Formats: sequence, C-alpha cells, structure tokens
Amino acid sequence: MKKFTTRSRVFKSSPAEFGMHGRSTENWVYLGRLAESGPLTDVRFDTSLAHVIGLFGKRGSGKSYTLGTLLEGLCTQEKTTTISANSRTQAVLLFDTLGIFQWINIALSEKSQKETILQQFAVRRGWSIKSEPLDVAIWIPKGSASDSTPATHKEFTIRCSDFAAEDWGYLLGLNIYNDRMGQLLNDAFIKVTLDGWSDGNHSHKASSTYSLTSLIKCIESDPDVKTTYASETRRSLRQQLCTYERNPIFADDGTSLQDILQPGCMSVIVMNKMSDELRLIVVAAFLRRLIASRIRASETEKHLKLLESITDAQREKLKTALAEAVPPTWVAIDEAQNILPSERATSATDVIVKYVREGRNYGLSFVVATQQPTAIDQRILAQVDTLIAHKLTVQSDLDYVKRNMKSNMPDEVKYANVTLDLDEILRGLDIGQALISNTETDRAFLLDIRPRVSVHGGF
Repeated sequence: MKKFTTRSRVFKSSPAEFGMHGRSTENWVYLGRLAESGPLTDVRFDTSLAHVIGLFGKRGSGKSYTLGTLLEGLCTQEKTTTISANSRTQAVLLFDTLGIFQWINIALSEKSQKETILQQFAVRRGWSIKSEPLDVAIWIPKGSASDSTPATHKEFTIRCSDFAAEDWGYLLGLNIYNDRMGQLLNDAFIKVTLDGWSDGNHSHKASSTYSLTSLIKCIESDPDVKTTYASETRRSLRQQLCTYERNPIFADDGTSLQDILQPGCMSVIVMNKMSDELRLIVVAAFLRRLIASRIRASETEKHLKLLESITDAQREKLKTALAEAVPPTWVAIDEAQNILPSERATSATDVIVKYVREGRNYGLSFVVATQQPTAIDQRILAQVDTLIAHKLTVQSDLDYVKRNMKSNMPDEVKYANVTLDLDEILRGLDIGQALISNTETDRAFLLDIRPRVSVHGGF
C-alpha cells in the first residue's frame, strides 16, 4: 500500500477521530489507519449522531468493501469489540442492489474450507482485529427463494397501501395525469382511498389501508368508472394489476418494519432479482414508513421530556409507544446511481430527498455509495457531511470531489518525492485506500481501510 508524505497538521495521537462534533463519544467504528507518513494512527468514525455519507470509487477500488467495513461496526453482537464501540441502540437497513452483501453474516475464519474465505482472512494479518460476531438478518422478496438459498434468509413482503397512485403508475409505465389508462388508475385509487366506491351491489368505504384486490374490483365494477372509461381500457389495466396481485411480494399487511429494524441489527434487503421499477418503489415504501415512524417516535420522546401536565397513565402509554417505536436507523444504498439517477426523477427520489434533508432531526443517517458521484441527484449529495473517496478516474467525478470537499486538503502531498495535486492523488490510490473529508475535522486525510470481519461478496 502506498504511504503518502504530507505537510500540515497531523493527528498527534491515536486514534484519529472523525465526525465527533467537538466531543468524545462511546459510539464509533474503526475505519482503518492513516496512509500518511509518521506513526500508524488508527482512524475512528463517530456513529452516535446522524450523518449523511457520500462513498465514491470506481469499480474495483474498494467502495463496496468500505461500505461493509462501516456497517459491520454498527451491528456487532458485543458492545465493545476490536472494530467498534456499539451501544446497540441503532438499526441498519442496507439496500443491496447487486446481491453482494447477502454473505455479510458469514464470519471470516482461518478454519474455513473455502479458499475465498481463507484469502479474505489472510488480509487481516498485521491488523489487531478479532473475528467479531455480527447481528445480521438477510431478507429476500417472498417467492424468490431457490434450492440454493440459505435457510437463514428471511422473506419479506410489501404492504400495497404503502404505494401511492404515482408508484403504481411508475411500476406500470403510466402517467396518471396524461395517459388515459393512467387517469383510470388515479381515479380508481382516489375512490378506494378517499371517496369510497361501489361494486354495483354494495358500497365500500374508503380506506388508506387498501388492498390491490379492492383497487382491481373498483376498476371492474364501480358504476362511475364503467361509465367514464372504455371497457378495453379497464380490461387492460385490470390485467396489468392482476399480474402484481399474483406476485407474492405484495401483501395486504406486509412485513412489519419493527421486525426488520431491530436495535443493534443490520437488515440486508436483497434486491438483485427485482426489476428496476420494483426496486425503486420498494425503497420508497420502506423509507416512507421509516420516516413516519421516526417522526412519531421523536414527538413522543419530546412529550415525555417536556409535558408536565399529563397523568401517570398517559405517561406510561407514551413510554410504551416509544419502546415499540422503530429505533434510530442507518440506511445505506450501494450502487445508488441506479436508484437516484441525476438525469431523471424516480419513484424513490422525493422520499430520499426528504429523508436526507430532515432525517438527522429524527436520528436517521444515510450512506450513498456509487461509482459515479456526478450520476447521483445533486439534492442528495448537497446534504453530505462526510465524503469518502476511493480511486476515481473520470474527470467529471474528480471535479465533483474537488468542489465538494468538506475540509481542507493537506498543504502538500507527496509520493516517491513527487508533489501531487488532488486529481493525481485520487487517480493513484491503491485498492482499499481512500480520502476522507468531514465537516467536523480541520483537513482531509488519506487512509487504508481496515480489513473486514465478514465475507465480502464483491469478488
């Protein structure tokens, strides 16, 4: 690994601490060691407060590996380990678009019979890291299991009523305002969720917790709908919705968010077998529920702390509600350019923008990992407080990093007695090396990312 010579202030003690907001913390993740001249200095990153992290790097640079390094420190079974100090009060939700993190629950071991695991274990030599057990749950869409699927994987479903009319329109490729079939979808959705509808014989009250079956029956039978729209239009839309009604991932109730988000646990949502459109609305559905739940939890917590004129019974009710609430959560998306493209809005864009703009108020952190920072919606990247950049070679991505550094670069950086500018530094980083820049730290630093304690599936 390269060792860079820098000129400017360096950390005089080990560990070096990032993101500490001017105070010490009992919650941190061991990220690696400084790749700068002088004594080896461990690098810790604060995880007690909410962050928005931008993690960038070209394919093969170690970006996804670093994402795993960060997240596994948040889900150790023990509170004090060689890779983190973890109060186990936060949950982790990782959207795995390529399926490479579904092995993160497998520990590296020198006793393994698998050559790949032995090779990854060997990388840990020279690092004071033990085989720390992790608390991880792997979730796959219901109905996607095969004979090779590990028995430990869990199935999840999505509640239909978490989808707005726009979501169904996006999934079906319809504009709910301009397309005739899209207008039909929107009108039926309004009837089922707001106005009420009829099947010709019975009236049905509107319900925000609608089922896909009720939406289909409204299209088939409601007198107003039948009068307004041609039978061919209704038949075509019904057929498309019936296709999704038969998909086992859709359910009237859906998997509980409380089941997925457990304090101290990482839940990996495996999405590599989903269509692009389905991935987007699944991400949106999860995050809508998460934001709403954390807002309610925050309000409940403030009521308990600030209101004096409540009865003992009311106080106990509030305490119970808070205990049952979804915990503060870290959400991470790998290969995020597929979910948050800069050139167009997707069904997930608005909810993620809301998440990163408001989430820190409710204990919600976000990690956006991508090969191409310029391919990500800039409203997301504008909220980044910590930038971790691996090797980049595309000039537009290099320019983005230069414009968006969160702290100053060292006064001078040399390698092999050659003075380097920022472009040369980022182009010349070895695999597993990164530049970290944080709003709470005076300058950016170069570091070697520590080895993982869990299997990395991105080989």
